[in-house]
Amino acid sequence: MYENTEKFVDLDFEQNVRKAAYHLWEDDGRPFGEETKYWFKALEQLLALRGANGETTNGSAADKSKPAA
Repeated sequence: MYENTEKFVDLDFEQNVRKAAYHLWEDDGRPFGEETKYWFKALEQLLALRGANGETTNGSAADKSKPAA
């Protein structure tokens, strides 16, 4: 069912979001029923970090040495 998603999903990034959300949730005392809140908080933080590092949506650093075609 999910065999073709790899070309659309950065599985490493998703795992990093999962770990970050878990740690945020644990740090706040494991509040019941707020999983989505922590998922989106972690996602927002990691996307901001990815953007600050100049990475593209596929997770690789943007190559600025090549001239635009």
